Amino acid sequence: MATNKSSFQFLFGTLVILVGMMFASESAFSAMPPMKNIKCDTAFGESSFTIAKDKVAFYGEHQLERSRKISSVQGIKKVRTHKTLKGFTKVLYKDGNKHKIHIENAGSFDESNDYMTVVSPKGHKMTYPLSCAKI
Repeated sequence: MATNKSSFQFLFGTLVILVGMMFASESAFSAMPPMKNIKCDTAFGESSFTIAKDKVAFYGEHQLERSRKISSVQGIKKVRTHKTLKGFTKVLYKDGNKHKIHIENAGSFDESNDYMTVVSPKGHKMTYPLSCAKI
């Protein structure tokens, strides 16, 4: 009887390890790749910005061809990032407005799933589709 119990424990332990390895390898393959710099524009050019790790740089309206000048940069303390399986959401405050930038899949950008919402202090909310590309 002791032999049956020990062989059952061995088989059960082996099964648990194999299932754990299967889930670990699956999540490792589907995890979001390291983020490169991403440049995004709203559909009608209201806003243009670059995302680089924990920073978001907005370009001013007077800067037409993406010059090296940056109108505002929100640093690590001001940008909150929530990573998802394939994408991320960044929340920051600029000019008193709350900006939420959502990228559904950082490996394959899509204007129907990527957006930026801007909420004023009075609660007015505008949502803009984003055109993004890796740079």
